[in-house]
Amino acid sequence: MKLVEMAKAEHCMNEKGRLGLTTKEALNRLRSDIKSTIDEYQQTHLKRNYTWLKNVFHHNSQYTTVCWISSVVLVWNCLVLFFVGITVKDQRYSCLPFESLFVLFLLCVNIYVSLRENKLRHTEIPQRVCNLIEVLEEAEMKCSWLPENYPHLCSPYSPCITLQWTYRDGKLVNLPWALLVRGDIIDIRPGQQAPGNCIPIDDDDAPVLQAHDVYGPTTDASRDVFSVPTARTPLQNKKYQLEETPYLNNLLIALEMALSRPVTLHNNERHRLIIKDLEQHCLFVVLVCVILANILHYFYLSSWLGTGHWTEMFLVLPAITSLSLLPLVFPTAWILLDLLGIARIHAVLHAPKEAQMEMDPFEETDLEEPKHAAPDIRWQDVRHYFLQVIKGHGEILSHSTNLLHVLGSVTALCCVDKKGILSWPNPTAEKVFFLRNTSDSSCSSSASSVIGANAESKAEDEGDNEETNSKSTCFQHDYTASQTVAEVLDLTHDHCSPFRLQFDDQAWKKHLKSLKPLGLAILLNTCNMSTQEHYTQFCSHITCEALHNEDVVPVTNRRCLCELAKQIGFMDQAQDIFKLEEQLSTFRHVQPEMVRRDIKFARSLSIAKLKFPFPHMVAVVVREQSHGGLQLMAQGTADIILDSCVEFWDGHDLCPLSQSDRKKVQDFYQRTSLTAYCTAFAYRPLTKGVNSQMSEVYLELPADSKHLYLPHRSPTPLAWDFRNVLDPRNKTFLGQFHSTDSLLGNTTCEDDVNDVEGCFELQCNQVFIGMVTMQYQAQIDMVRLIEQLERACIRFVHFSKENELRSRVFSEKMGLESGWNCHISLLSDRSRSDSGHSESWFNTPMGLGQHLSSPSSLPKCSTHQHQQDGCAEEGVSLLNPRSTFVNSRALSLSAPSAINLEMAQVKFEDETHNWAEDRCALSQRNDHVTSQDSVLVHSVDLTPQQEAWRSLSCLTDSTEQSAPVNFDLRNRAKLPRGIEKIRPHLEQIDNVPLLVSLFTDCTPSVTQEMLKIMQDYGEVVCVMGSSANAENMPIFMQADASLAVEPLYPQVCQKVPVYKQTTTQQGPSPVELSRALNSIACSISFRREDPISIFHLIMECRHHMQCVRNCMQFWMCCAGAVSGIQVLNISLMLPPIFSFGQVLWLVCVIIPILSLSLVGKPTDPQVMQKATGKNQNIVNTEVITFLMWCYGVKFMISICLTLLCYGLVLSNFCTKIILVTNTTRSMVYPMPDAMWGGWQDFQYCWIVAQHVAITMVVLHFVALSISFVHRDQSIWTRSPHDNKVWLFAVLSVLCLQCIYSTIVLTVTEADRIELGIEHTPWLVLLLILVSPLIIFFISELVKKEEIKVNVRYQKRARLEFDTKLGMNSPF
Repeated sequence: MKLVEMAKAEHCMNEKGRLGLTTKEALNRLRSDIKSTIDEYQQTHLKRNYTWLKNVFHHNSQYTTVCWISSVVLVWNCLVLFFVGITVKDQRYSCLPFESLFVLFLLCVNIYVSLRENKLRHTEIPQRVCNLIEVLEEAEMKCSWLPENYPHLCSPYSPCITLQWTYRDGKLVNLPWALLVRGDIIDIRPGQQAPGNCIPIDDDDAPVLQAHDVYGPTTDASRDVFSVPTARTPLQNKKYQLEETPYLNNLLIALEMALSRPVTLHNNERHRLIIKDLEQHCLFVVLVCVILANILHYFYLSSWLGTGHWTEMFLVLPAITSLSLLPLVFPTAWILLDLLGIARIHAVLHAPKEAQMEMDPFEETDLEEPKHAAPDIRWQDVRHYFLQVIKGHGEILSHSTNLLHVLGSVTALCCVDKKGILSWPNPTAEKVFFLRNTSDSSCSSSASSVIGANAESKAEDEGDNEETNSKSTCFQHDYTASQTVAEVLDLTHDHCSPFRLQFDDQAWKKHLKSLKPLGLAILLNTCNMSTQEHYTQFCSHITCEALHNEDVVPVTNRRCLCELAKQIGFMDQAQDIFKLEEQLSTFRHVQPEMVRRDIKFARSLSIAKLKFPFPHMVAVVVREQSHGGLQLMAQGTADIILDSCVEFWDGHDLCPLSQSDRKKVQDFYQRTSLTAYCTAFAYRPLTKGVNSQMSEVYLELPADSKHLYLPHRSPTPLAWDFRNVLDPRNKTFLGQFHSTDSLLGNTTCEDDVNDVEGCFELQCNQVFIGMVTMQYQAQIDMVRLIEQLERACIRFVHFSKENELRSRVFSEKMGLESGWNCHISLLSDRSRSDSGHSESWFNTPMGLGQHLSSPSSLPKCSTHQHQQDGCAEEGVSLLNPRSTFVNSRALSLSAPSAINLEMAQVKFEDETHNWAEDRCALSQRNDHVTSQDSVLVHSVDLTPQQEAWRSLSCLTDSTEQSAPVNFDLRNRAKLPRGIEKIRPHLEQIDNVPLLVSLFTDCTPSVTQEMLKIMQDYGEVVCVMGSSANAENMPIFMQADASLAVEPLYPQVCQKVPVYKQTTTQQGPSPVELSRALNSIACSISFRREDPISIFHLIMECRHHMQCVRNCMQFWMCCAGAVSGIQVLNISLMLPPIFSFGQVLWLVCVIIPILSLSLVGKPTDPQVMQKATGKNQNIVNTEVITFLMWCYGVKFMISICLTLLCYGLVLSNFCTKIILVTNTTRSMVYPMPDAMWGGWQDFQYCWIVAQHVAITMVVLHFVALSISFVHRDQSIWTRSPHDNKVWLFAVLSVLCLQCIYSTIVLTVTEADRIELGIEHTPWLVLLLILVSPLIIFFISELVKKEEIKVNVRYQKRARLEFDTKLGMNSPF
């Protein structure tokens, strides 16, 4: 075994003797692994090459723009026309071969563009991977990363960021997960999840870990039962060697799911309108009608009405009539419009950021005033990006995921990560809790600021000089007449800064005496970087301990509070007057059954399993540089801190903690710990030091440990001058005493504490300072975004990894609803009852707590132990006569430590009272609570006997409304609970699960399933998530489109940067490279701090796609009108109204120009006030009737007027012809027996009539296009002239039509009867001039009714969006 271990170790060392891989070796290995993976994928998927061909031509494929049916018909028409043009000798057919070849060319162009588009859709992700390989190759040559270029080793843990301690270049760094490769040596902490398959390298007894396995070494607590404080050996990190490259799994997910995203709403609409309705149904109907009419005309009416050659009747006319319904220009135009929209997205992304208005960061922001200014986009930028996108060099996914279509029709914007994206990455202080005494008889002994050579407080009290000479009488109070109140100060977070705070109460400085000890404790313990190594190792240990107890979570509630200390008045240099000696860590397990039984509000919550923060305490022993005095500063969960305290600092002196005082602390902690991160602080002066060996072990207390504190408690707590701690210059006679124990003679000058019992004794008899609650604050731009999305009927959905209570508190901060019917827990009942979760520990919903911070590797502070001399005799006269042994023996009843409460274990001589009677009497008491800037919790002191026994249920009943939670903690609506119950609820009950904005207890798998459910019910889902989260790839691939956001990284302290940016010579940073890897399949990837407005992206996409939809509708209506004119003309047995060339002119020039010009409308901000509808093709009789009426009335009148003018011109010419030829007319045919009734011999007149008709059609299309410029507003409300592109297109179309008709009539030879355009009847000329106005007014009238229908639809959509009433509604 030793040889195997040596071989492993030798394999892990490089040629220079350094542990692990070098950066160059790792990047080379990562590049080669990715290349081999993509090569294997391309080889195995060669058999599927036919799929992209199928997507191009199959009639049921929503991605096709040129299906096989229309292609075959178009090819057949080209062949027929080419054959007729060659074989039939007729002047009218002379251009048919060239025209048919032109049509064939257009078909080939459309097929090529469609093939290229679908090929790019299949190869876009693999091509992105190939580009990424080139980036890695470049990084391999340039990157020379330093340890400070990686995220800080002490960076607190964030579920949005996956990091791994790894040895690179012989140094331990915090490596982004995506950069891990096989062969890497990693440091796995206890309780941490393995990033991939790995094997231990220095311990044969250590387990081999598979991906997602949790490294949980057996703890001492699982092997023994104890009833006294016990020393525990800290669990150590374990070195493992990775056997795989973890990123490859995500890469395979991206490749396999690249083509499985839902078809977009606009592609569905285009496919139904163009492929199904127009090119299949209408085309079939048109061909049948034309052939039947021609059969009747050719075989039965040829003797009365002139007819053409059989080839023209049965081959040419059907081809000409169907030509406008076939794909000639639209397929290419559709793809180009998509690429134009993508280019506009590029322009929005790179648009310069608007100057921000200077404003007070603490002032309330008015979110009611909508800010809908359209983004300023220059055409030069759009043109540049358009050319780049056409070449396939765009930054945005535009083929496998059409971001333009998704954002243009999005109905739900989902966010799956909170910290660093929705919220600031660091929690900030929100409330400060402390106790104070309201007695007016107590002398004021101010706790002055810390003033030293290197530290100066800005909040120095004015009365320091007078109070320095305070006498012993100042510490004598009539405590029976005093009253203790709980003071709560609220703080407001600066929404423009990650740490800046401000007290809400303008008069907060009157509490400065109570706050100064808290500020000092923060500087010496919380924000002391020298304690990070010890603290993070302790975090790992209790994380592993928590694995064996599913009812607790290892809450990391020690986060940076420097700003709070700064607000109190401390400067950073205040730490310099103290020296860190030792660090002590204590923890204990809980028994949740008794806790739930005793906490009434916990029983009332509708939560299947309530978890509690793991009770722990971290204390530092510091020595004053000037005096050499030792002091202990402790912080941790309030339950274990409160058990260790016998007194509290009230701002003037020390006061004993009565049972009612403990109750106030317990109530505040129990309630705030449900929804926030609460940390308690305590203090104690020491007369003896601590052996350094005690810092190398952890102290575990029994779960029922309250009786252990009693023997060590000081029987006569002494009011102590706290000024001596905060100002070393004060040297009063009391300043030499630091413990009430020493005053009683219990301890004298002794050696350092070197045993467990002594270490535990040092942590008893502490002074309670106060508590601080921290909460993650929502970023103001996200709050604005949610408000703006609400107006646009886009639901913002937060998939929270936290439980219901924490999630609802944060949802309130973001502006989401937090009442009934507002959220659903996706955690199934099976998962709630099963302790062995398959998900990783940092992905499993962890009850109430935030997850553990990443361990640190900072060097420990070298300390020297010193003893402090003290003289007990001088302090004997200072004993407070009101203090007795009875009223100082306060028992610990803090939750969740109130378990196994057996009073028989501790008996006192005076315990003869009937406690049952007292309990019943006490249960009726109610405390008065006021909730303002300062929350005062008033209570009346009880007798010592009553205080000694009072049950926890009685303690919590009276202050149930004192919690800082201003909403009902229960979700009263009977919504489904668990992902497996969502579909049955939607199918059998109501659709409320689709209307909520908050899902709690989410894991990656259930989030992915919920997204699929939403898509199945027509929701268009865009997901926003962290690009640093290893678990997000399946979620990104499930969504219609995904936005990868590099989150803001949490800081261990605001004075310590997360990482240092690389220089240009160093190449991309590890974080940037990781973002490129993890966002390989995301449409957009950006940093959280980048000036990118998602709202404006949605606005631009929605506006563009509505213009494209408008363009498509107008295009298809015009194409259908051209075909309808010909079908009705053939049905009326008239000569062909259009030639093949004229139809080509209309279909390929006139209609595209007018239609595409509609897309040039400037961005309308009002588009964000409307709903887009779901991705569901619901076509019923009502919809068809409305569409036929809406569009039929507009275009049917144009069709009839055009045929009327055409018939009038023919009739007029026919009258003049028969006068010359002396023949008998039949209808409009001058010579019925001749070809086409004689018009074959008078082709010039016929062509004039055709050009009159085509000119009239063009004028009608121009008039109709006016109503399509602004579909939602009438002409008298908004003029179309703001669309400059449309104005130019109209002028161009009119000029082109004049030029075209002039050229054709000039080239065509005149007939023997000189009849031209000048012989057109005046009635026809009048109709040509007046009919466009008639068409325009009719169109506007129809549009007015259409607007009413759309308004009703919008109101219904808004009502449906805002309504969450289900069958279980309480109303």
